Amino acid sequence: MAETNTIGFQDLRSIIPGGRVLEITTTTDCIVRCSYCPQDKFISRQRAVSHMKHLCLEDFKQCVARVPTAVDISFAGYSEPWLNPDCTEMVEHAYMRGHGVRIFTTLVGMSRCDLGRLRALRFRAFVVHVFDDGVYMNSRLVSGKYLDLIRQLVNSDIPSIRFVVLGELHPDIAGIIPAAALYHTLPLSSRGGSVDPKIVEPRKSVVGALACAEERQYRNVLLPNGDVTLCCMDFERRHVLGNLLHDEYNDLFEGPVFRDIQDRMQGMDGFLLCRMCEFAEPKNVSAAAAHHFWKIAVQ
Repeated sequence: MAETNTIGFQDLRSIIPGGRVLEITTTTDCIVRCSYCPQDKFISRQRAVSHMKHLCLEDFKQCVARVPTAVDISFAGYSEPWLNPDCTEMVEHAYMRGHGVRIFTTLVGMSRCDLGRLRALRFRAFVVHVFDDGVYMNSRLVSGKYLDLIRQLVNSDIPSIRFVVLGELHPDIAGIIPAAALYHTLPLSSRGGSVDPKIVEPRKSVVGALACAEERQYRNVLLPNGDVTLCCMDFERRHVLGNLLHDEYNDLFEGPVFRDIQDRMQGMDGFLLCRMCEFAEPKNVSAAAAHHFWKIAVQ
C-alpha cells in the first residue's frame, strides 16, 4: 500500500472549506452501512414522520430555490447521495443556479455517465470516501465497476478531489490512488453520541456556554421530505429547524427551534445535541484551556 497522509480530527477541516452550507440527504435507503454511521437511528426517526425514500427532483429544486446562492450546496447528508438516481441532475441544477457545490461520496450508485457529467463542473470540494478492508465498511461493494470509477477519478482533471479512508485501505484499491491525494484517518465522531460506543466512545458532555468550532449550526441538512435538521451530527432529528418546501431559508434561523439552540449554546437549560459533539468547545475560556478540553474530548 502506498504511504498515505495521516490526518487527525482538526486537520480534516483543512480540506473542507468554511462558510454556510446546506447538505442534501438524497435518500433514506443507504446500503453502504458503515459501522460508524448511525443509519438505523436516522431511518427510524425519519420514517416516523415521512415514508419518502428519495428526495424527488422537483422538491429539491423547490427547496434550493429558497436558498441564497451564497450558501454552498453539499451532496453528503446522512446517506450516500448517488443512491438517488436523480443526484447528478441535482448537482447540475445547484451548479447552474450559481451555488458552490461540494461532494462527499463513496461512489456507490454512481455510474460512468454520472462521472462524465460531473467532470464538466468545478467544485468547492470533492471528497471520495474509499472502502477500507472490511472492518468498518461492506467490502463486498468493491466491484470492478467501483475500481474503474476510482481509476477514472484519479485520472480526471478535478482539482479539488481528495480521497479519505477510515481504517486500512481495501487491498484492491492500493496502488490506484496517489499517496498525495489519499488521507488516512480513524473514525472521527460519535455523531453526538449516536454511534455505537464500542466503535466511537462519546465525549463527556460540555457544561455551560459553548461554541461550535466550525459554526455547524449554519451547515444544515435537508431531508427527503423537506425538513431541515441542525447539522450533519443530528442523525436522530433532535433539532428540526423547519421545512424548505414551505419555509424560506432565512426563516430557519429566526424560528423558535433555532432561537432555543442559540440560548442553550449560551448556557441556558434544555437539551442541546451540541453538548455531546466533538466540535463543541467550551466558551469564555482561554485558547490554551479550550485546546486542553478538546484533547480530553477526543481521547
